[in-house]
Amino acid sequence: MCGIIGINEKNTQLVKEASSGFSYRGPDAYADYADSYVTLGHHRLSVIDTDHRSDQPFWDDKKEISVVYNGEIYNFKKLRSNLSEKYNFRTTSDTEVLVYAYREWGVKMTEHIQGMFALALYDSNKKRLFLMRDHRGIKPLYYYAKDGFFAFASEIKGITYILRNKGVNLELNKDAIDLYVTFGYIPSPYTMYKDIHKLPKASYLEYDLRDNVIVSSGEYNIPYKKITGIGDFQKLLEEKVLAHLAADVPVGVFFSGGTDSSLIAAILHKHNINLETFSVDINYKTDDAHYFKKISEHLGIKSHSYSFGIKEFEEVYKEVMDKIDEPTSDNSIFPTYFVSKKASEKVKVVLSGEGGDEFFYGYPRSLVLNNLNERADYRISLFDILFFITPSFTLKNHIFQKLFVLFKKPVSYYLLHMSPARDKATLRGWIKAKKEFQKRSLKPLAFDQEFYLEDDLLRKIDLATSYASIEGRVPLLDIDIIKNADYFEDEKLAGGVLKAFLKKVLSQYLPKELVYRSKSGFGVNMATFFKESAYLKSDLLKAIEFLNERGISVKYMKNTSAFIEKYPNYCFSLVCLYRAILNNESNI
Repeated sequence: MCGIIGINEKNTQLVKEASSGFSYRGPDAYADYADSYVTLGHHRLSVIDTDHRSDQPFWDDKKEISVVYNGEIYNFKKLRSNLSEKYNFRTTSDTEVLVYAYREWGVKMTEHIQGMFALALYDSNKKRLFLMRDHRGIKPLYYYAKDGFFAFASEIKGITYILRNKGVNLELNKDAIDLYVTFGYIPSPYTMYKDIHKLPKASYLEYDLRDNVIVSSGEYNIPYKKITGIGDFQKLLEEKVLAHLAADVPVGVFFSGGTDSSLIAAILHKHNINLETFSVDINYKTDDAHYFKKISEHLGIKSHSYSFGIKEFEEVYKEVMDKIDEPTSDNSIFPTYFVSKKASEKVKVVLSGEGGDEFFYGYPRSLVLNNLNERADYRISLFDILFFITPSFTLKNHIFQKLFVLFKKPVSYYLLHMSPARDKATLRGWIKAKKEFQKRSLKPLAFDQEFYLEDDLLRKIDLATSYASIEGRVPLLDIDIIKNADYFEDEKLAGGVLKAFLKKVLSQYLPKELVYRSKSGFGVNMATFFKESAYLKSDLLKAIEFLNERGISVKYMKNTSAFIEKYPNYCFSLVCLYRAILNNESNI
C-alpha cells in the first residue's frame, strides 16, 4: 500500500501538499522528483526490501526510467531472475523489477507482471509518462487531462487539491451522480467530477510530456497458466495464497468464517503457517459467530476477535468520513476499517477473501441471474416505466423484483436488487445505468464481477486498509485463479448450491457441516445506527440541504424518521456523497 501522485510540470511543493491528504497510504517515507516536464511524488508503506534504497520515485541504473507505484508484484522474483541476466539489480524490491521490465518490454511489460498495481512510469528520454493499472482494478488510479495539464493520483482529493490551487473550477458530474444513486457507487471510468477519470482495470495510458496530450491508451491481456481438474485447481489455489505472503514485514489474515477466508486460512494451516488472524463480531450476527468459533477450533486458529456495535461505529465514523473522497453506499467500510485499525497494531499486510463471491457465485442473486443468463435487457421496458410511475407502497420493491424476474429482465432486476435508493432512484439514472451494461455486453452472472467488485468491494478494502496504513491483498483475484475459474463454470452453482465448486474445494480441508451453510455478509444495520448515532441523522439533514443547494436532484422524504426507517442505506449514501464533496472542495 502506497500513495502516488504526479503532474506534468515542475512543482514539488504543490505535489507534496496535495499528497499529504493521503499520506496514511505510505507513512514510512515520502520522496519526490521534478524536472521541467514532470513532478512525481510517492508516500511509501515499506513491505518488501524496507531499506530506503527502495524508496520511490525509483530509477534504473542509467537514470532514464523512473517509477512510482502502489501495489505488489507477486512474480517479481521470477522476473528478477530472468532480467538479471541483462540488468544489474541494486535492491531486493519488486519495484526495481518494474523499471527493467519496461526497458526490456516497453508497455508490453503488463503481459509479464502478475500482481496488484497502479503505477506511473516516466521515460525521461522519450519524455513520455505511462499509467498502468492491474487486471481487476485492485489498486485505484485517477487522472485529469485537459487544456494541456495532466495530473494523476491514488485518490481523487489529491487531484482536486491541485486543480483548486491552479484556479481550475471543479464541476460535478451529475450523470455520474445519477449512476451513484442507482448503483450505490460510481462505475469506472467515471468519478463525481467532470474531467477526472478512473483509469480502467487492465489498461494503460501514454502521455506525451512535450506536446501535453494523451497519445495512446487501451486494454492489455495477460497470459495465464491453464489447468483442468479440481486437483490441479486446488494446487493452484495453494500456490497463489502462498505467493501472496511475500513480504519483509508481518502478514495477517482477515478471517470471518465464510468460505473465502476459511479457504485461505485452511491453506495456510495445511502448510503449517500460523499467521495472526483478525475478525469482527458484528453484535447481532450470532450465526456467524458460531461458525467462526467452530472453524477456528478445527484449524487451531487463535484469532483476534473484536466486537462491533454502535460504540465502535461512533469511534470510526468521523475518521472514515473525514477522509472519504469518493462516495459509497457500502456501510461495511466501517467494520472493515475498524478491524484494519486493530490489525495495524500487529501486522502491516493482511490477506482478504474478496473475489470469491463474484467469480464463484456466492450471492443468493446469483441463482436468480443464472436463470436469466442468456437474456439481454438494455432498453427501458414498459415494466421499468411502470415501476417509476407507481406510487410507493410497502411491498412495491419486492413485487417489482418478482416481475422483473418473471418477465426475464435481468438488468432491471439487478439494479432494483442492488440499488440503495430502490424506488427513490430516478428513471434518468436507470436509463444511464442500462447504457453502462450495454457498453460491456455482459451475461447476467458477470454483473457482479464487472461492476460491484471493482467499484464497491475493492474500493472499500483499499480505503479501509489504507486509512489504517496497512496493505490489503486479495489472493482469490490472482489472474491464474479467475481465468481458470471459467473452466468450472458449470459446477459453480451445481445442485442449486451457492459457490458449489469452491465449497467442494474447501471440503478437502474442513468438515462438510462447516462448509455448506448460509452467509450473512459484513454490512451493518444502518436503520439501527441512524437511531443510535450522535452523527448520522444530523449529517443526513445537512446532506439534503447541501445537495439541494448544489443543484443535485435526489429524491427524499420530508419526514426524516420515516425516510431513515424505509431507506436507511440510501440515507447513508446521501451522507457519504455530501461528505465526499466537502472533502474534495475544502483544504487538506
